[in-house]
Amino acid sequence: EKQILQWVADAADLFRQSALPLKGIKLYVNMVEPAFDNFWDTVPPWYMQTFTAHERHSWAVFDIHWYVAWGNHPCSGRIEPGAGYLCSQPADEIRPLLNDCIHSAMALFAKKVDGLKACGEFSAATFEDPTRACHGNTLKVFLEEQLRAFEDFEIEGFFWTWRMPYGKNFENAWSYSKIAGVETAASAEFARLE
Repeated sequence: EKQILQWVADAADLFRQSALPLKGIKLYVNMVEPAFDNFWDTVPPWYMQTFTAHERHSWAVFDIHWYVAWGNHPCSGRIEPGAGYLCSQPADEIRPLLNDCIHSAMALFAKKVDGLKACGEFSAATFEDPTRACHGNTLKVFLEEQLRAFEDFEIEGFFWTWRMPYGKNFENAWSYSKIAGVETAASAEFARLE
C-alpha cells in the first residue's frame, strides 16, 4: 500500500510542477478500493495530506471506481435470491432500496474526501454473471439512482463505456448507448465489421 501511495504522490508532484494546473487541466487521482486493506481509513487521509485544500478544490480530483456487480454488495440485484433485491420486484420497491444504498456509499465518499470528486467508472450491472443479473427497466432505475446520488454529493460520474459491440452478454448493463436506447442492430453490426 505504501508503495502505491508513494508512486501516486510522486506522479502527482510531477503534475503539480508542470504548467498543466495553471492551464485548468485536472489530475484525476484514481484509487481502487480492492488494492487496500482498509481503503476509507487509509487513502482519504493520505490524499488530504498529499494535496492542499486549494489543489483539492481546483485541479486534484479524487477518483474512485464504483461497481456493485461483484461480491455480495447490498446494492446488487439478481434474478434469484441472494442480493439486495430481486430483478422481478416492481421499480417502486427497488428504487428506495437503491436510493438508500447508493446514497449511503456516496455519503461516505463525500464525508471522507474534501474537494473535487469523481466516479471514473460505474455501470448499470447488477451482478457479475450477466445471465443472472437484472435487465430492462431495472437497469434504468439503477442508473437513475446512481446519477441522482452523484448529483446530490457533487461527484462527477463517467459511465463505463458508450458502446460494447463485442461483449454481447454485457451490453445491456455496460453499454450506455444500449441503455439509452440509441444502439441499433445496424450500428452494432457495423461496429463488428470495423
